[in-house]
Amino acid sequence: MLHFNLEKPVETLWFGKFISPDKEWKHLTRVLYDYELMIITEGTLWIADEREEYEIHAGEYLVMSPTRFQHGTRECKCRFYWLHFRAETENPTLKMPAHGKYADREAISSLAEALFRGEERDRRGAFSRYVATAILLELASAKTAQEELGRNTVSDKVKNFVLWHRFSDVRVGTLAKELGYHEKYLSAAFRKEAGLPLKRYLTQERVKEAKRLLTDTDYTVTEVAYYLNFENPHNFSRFFKKECGVTPLAFRESLNAKR
Repeated sequence: MLHFNLEKPVETLWFGKFISPDKEWKHLTRVLYDYELMIITEGTLWIADEREEYEIHAGEYLVMSPTRFQHGTRECKCRFYWLHFRAETENPTLKMPAHGKYADREAISSLAEALFRGEERDRRGAFSRYVATAILLELASAKTAQEELGRNTVSDKVKNFVLWHRFSDVRVGTLAKELGYHEKYLSAAFRKEAGLPLKRYLTQERVKEAKRLLTDTDYTVTEVAYYLNFENPHNFSRFFKKECGVTPLAFRESLNAKR
């Protein structure tokens, strides 16, 4: 558990958005002299210090304390916002887990983007310091949101899990293990609440994410396949054609023809 005194805003040192160049990327090894916040938006980041190894998925964050041995532990493909900062720790006014989930994706994205806009119009950094502090407060409040989630229906829990792991090949067995249900019970409860088989829902969501990436990004079909954790582009193309009737490339070409 981390303890910060936020009576004054944190001191922002530098920040940015990172996109791993390929699936063979691994975080560099270095001495970390300050706190670093990493907010994962896509994929999974594997990173460690001299005490612990972390596996941080989309929808999660990590605040790493100063360490003599920050290093990546596995190759991975991911996207994340990062922020180096300093904060007072005496007489703390805020406590938060070093590693946790964030409930409001839109709020976090808006605040993170505000950091970049703020740097352009406030060279002295006051705006950025307050926005960075607001991000920490937003992340610290996520525990309450997660407790509220625990009172949601089975289908709500499934949909939330799939949302944050939409770049993974989520299976019924994985869901059952993560959510603490027997596979047969989970499938039956989801079908009763949502009105369609769980396996079909998982397939539909994967197709939806594939279409979004093909429509809204300039990723190649190969890159989309790897983002969605298919073993290879061929398997992705076969899956997409089976579900949509056309190949991913033909789908994208048809969109371009309409524009």
